[in-house]
Amino acid sequence: MKVSFICASYDYANYIAQTIESVIAQDNTDWELIVFDDGSKDNSIEVINSYVKKDSRVKLFVHENNQNKGLINTIKAACNVAEGDWLAFIESDDILKPNYLSKKLDVIKANPDAQLVFSGVEILSSKVIQDNYIKIFERRNNLIKKDFNIAMLIQENPIPTFSCVMIKKSLFNSLDFSSPLAQNIDWWLWAQVLSSHKVVYVDENLSVWRRHENSYITSIDHAKMNNFIRSLFKFIFKSNIPILPRLMLELHLFLSIERIDKLFRTPARYICKSLRNSLYLMNKIKPVIIYYKD
Repeated sequence: MKVSFICASYDYANYIAQTIESVIAQDNTDWELIVFDDGSKDNSIEVINSYVKKDSRVKLFVHENNQNKGLINTIKAACNVAEGDWLAFIESDDILKPNYLSKKLDVIKANPDAQLVFSGVEILSSKVIQDNYIKIFERRNNLIKKDFNIAMLIQENPIPTFSCVMIKKSLFNSLDFSSPLAQNIDWWLWAQVLSSHKVVYVDENLSVWRRHENSYITSIDHAKMNNFIRSLFKFIFKSNIPILPRLMLELHLFLSIERIDKLFRTPARYICKSLRNSLYLMNKIKPVIIYYKD
């Protein structure tokens, strides 16, 4: 089963060598690495080309005239040239453990109807950020073990980074990419998959997620989060859950999230959490993630 690693590159010359080397170090050798550069202004292309010359499985692509077209367009372009039936993403400042691919393939063989497989991640950052994320990951892991359901997607994205995801190429290419917030494109995409397809979580840290001051996620405009959550409501909860919970969600949509914030001084996601708990107590929504551990 050939896998295409997808790496969108932009001005991470200081990190991308380590990223590429972590793919080359995989204990399963049947893969290709598509590095698609998004108009880098540093020496990223020079670094990438040094690996292209050494390993035919590493392939470099650029936009016409080395334009910068943004993360979403770059990922789509990379997937269009990928040859594998499965796509494995790696951000250009992250690192994969040597058994990343072999482990994921074993899980896919054990779950042949799975459409997406994701795994735990190790955080690489300052001690303060590391400690914070360790707590976040423990909480998410406990949720996934029990009953992570589609209503919980309003509260959070259970998949922390592109670098822990493998997905069928045919499914990925069929997804809607029109996220109202580019930095949340992963949340937007994975919510679509979780709402309709079999997803397996591997309880093992198979990738290393690097968080630093230049991380793309740090550029998010938090003032736009309410609009993102409303859009996610509308897009995901059209027909995938029973009528009564859906009506409750529609009622929540009818009420302005911004107005609720103003009146009750409560963040929108906690309002959503209360709604989610109500739905869970009604026992109307089933878990959407299969928990896998050796």
